[in-house]
Amino acid sequence: MSEQYNWPSSILYHPTGDPINIKPIDDNESFGTDELETFIGGPVDHIKLDNGMLVINEKGKEMDLPLNDMASKNGYSLYGNVIFVPKIIQPAPEPVKFNIKNL
Repeated sequence: MSEQYNWPSSILYHPTGDPINIKPIDDNESFGTDELETFIGGPVDHIKLDNGMLVINEKGKEMDLPLNDMASKNGYSLYGNVIFVPKIIQPAPEPVKFNIKNL
């Protein structure tokens, strides 16, 4: 099963200021590459986390973008704007119930 992400619940973290909720344009299910590049100011890369994914500017450090302290709390040095996209958590399947009398 592939991982699914809740793009309409994404959060944009600026190097300074408060994070903001962002959504894909036109009520799309996910962002297009052009939209992501606009938000992060350059070429897109991502880092998978247990609870979601970080969309980052892969050349942020090379472009001398400021360190993003808020988004760097995951143990990475991240530069410029960073988008957090939460993972859609699938509910655990119901346990199979056996009737011992019918076995």
